[in-house]
Amino acid sequence: MVITDDRPQHGERRELLLGVAKRIFAERGFQSATMDDIAKEAGFTKPILYQYFESKTDLYHEIVTHTAQKLIDKLASAVSIAETPRAKIEVAFKVYFDMVVSETDAFRILFIHSHEGPTAGDLRNVELTLVSFMEPFIDISISKEHRRQLAAGVVGLAEGAAVVWMIQQEAKGWPTPEPEESSRLAARIATLAWGGLRAVQRD
Repeated sequence: MVITDDRPQHGERRELLLGVAKRIFAERGFQSATMDDIAKEAGFTKPILYQYFESKTDLYHEIVTHTAQKLIDKLASAVSIAETPRAKIEVAFKVYFDMVVSETDAFRILFIHSHEGPTAGDLRNVELTLVSFMEPFIDISISKEHRRQLAAGVVGLAEGAAVVWMIQQEAKGWPTPEPEESSRLAARIATLAWGGLRAVQRD
């Protein structure tokens, strides 16, 4: 008789722990969540959790870093096939809001809870990474300093809209988003951003 081992293997267990931690951090925030909570919810002991992550901060940083890298990779892939600066900005907003809507827990962690304790710098690092990503797509004859400020403004528009959308979703009891939700968000903010960029005066 062949005995099968249904226990999750190392990689699967790690992904399971990350998924559980993401949900708990999103619901409770960094300060209120504990390693005991995460281990218990995942069905493991706390020593097993510590075999994979040295600390709660380490676990939290991994979730944030993974989310940021996934977003940047998706953005880079999408804009590489867009032909004009406006098309690149529009597709970037679409990718951004697709992730916000489909991976809301990760963005709740990033935008709602990442201002706490040792994680306070995580959001700023992600924001600056996104600003650097957006800069080359602002195709206006302005100084480098001016261009970076505008890129920061574009990122701020997206982040602000995402935060308000999540607050609205929470107030409604977290309903399942409508199929075209991310497209509507992207179109609204892209229209606002592009209208503003068109009005920019050259240096």
